[in-house]
Amino acid sequence: MYRHVEGRNYWVEEQGEGQPLLLLHGFTGTLHTFDEVVEGLEGYRLIRVDLPGHGKTGVIGNVTMEEFCRDLSLLLEDRGLDSVALLGYSLGGRTALSFAQLYPEKVDRLLLESASPGLATSKEQLARQAKDKALVDKMVQEGIEAFVNYWETLPLFESQQALSEEKRSMIRKERLGQSPSGLSQSLMGMGTGVQPSWWDQLPTLDVPVLLVTGELDDKFRQINQHMHKELLNSEWIEVEQTGHAIHVEKPSIFAKIVDEFMIQ
Repeated sequence: MYRHVEGRNYWVEEQGEGQPLLLLHGFTGTLHTFDEVVEGLEGYRLIRVDLPGHGKTGVIGNVTMEEFCRDLSLLLEDRGLDSVALLGYSLGGRTALSFAQLYPEKVDRLLLESASPGLATSKEQLARQAKDKALVDKMVQEGIEAFVNYWETLPLFESQQALSEEKRSMIRKERLGQSPSGLSQSLMGMGTGVQPSWWDQLPTLDVPVLLVTGELDDKFRQINQHMHKELLNSEWIEVEQTGHAIHVEKPSIFAKIVDEFMIQ
């Protein structure tokens, strides 16, 4: 159902009872990216949100990372929740970490799948902003199908070629269901190049953190190795023969990882 916060409408779905767990999807995804994982999780109050620019939330403006985290805080209050466990994948992982830094009192524990704290230097941020602007131009000029065709060829998602045709079709359908305007707003508002960098703040985060990466995702393996060293209370799991989207490539294994972390 839609929830109205700060003049914006967010699509939120909730199911189950028990310890609250909020799930945040990645770029070009929707809350349904976690459908198979949710099937393997019992005994939790599961809350899923379509992020700005995505799914049924759709086009709501260039919402910044800080603005969305404030909206998310209000959404949780609206659900009667003082604090939650947070699970975020990629963009959702950066968002979950940002929320934990901005509202630490509202986070019980943090599970970050193929995530990062942002970019460490202004030079890197400016370069990424230029790259994201080029992606925006591509979407606007060529349309969503051309963008998705390009997106699917990124080395980050190479391991997904080993998935069944049915699953690859499902992922492609989810991506094609986005709007160029929505994805453009997501990049401009919450992209890696414009979000705050949390590298220097990692040692101040004192909630339990689980980092999960795929063996075949070398870029994020290196990022998370560094994160693991900086965090005070973290565990790092590397899933064999898996790429960037562990929850898609091996949902049952990922659900087990989540469950074991939640009951610690």
